[in-house]
Amino acid sequence: MGPASRDGPERRQFSRSAVEVPATAVRRSTPLEDQRHVVSLHVLNVSRGGLGALASDPLEEKESVVVFFPPMGPRKGRDTRGQVVRCVEEGDRYAVGIAFDEPWPVREGIG
Repeated sequence: MGPASRDGPERRQFSRSAVEVPATAVRRSTPLEDQRHVVSLHVLNVSRGGLGALASDPLEEKESVVVFFPPMGPRKGRDTRGQVVRCVEEGDRYAVGIAFDEPWPVREGIG
């Protein structure tokens, strides 16, 4: 078993990289015309299996989203399907964890 965190045993399968990048989460079950369809994210860490971010609006646990990462420098943008695994209010924003449906390939790198 991995090292323990304040919430219990470490469950992450992939190591994380600290980043500071904007992204957008699109709710897969919300109609396009609903103003809650798109949520702005400030990604704080990312791994092959998921991300941690601050969100502008709350997301429901187990909610399906597509996360859009814009192109940055020489890196291409990408979109990744995932599921919200955590959402906790922090002041005027929300700390969210999103697990990717499929891990990113090793060759594409992180951060």
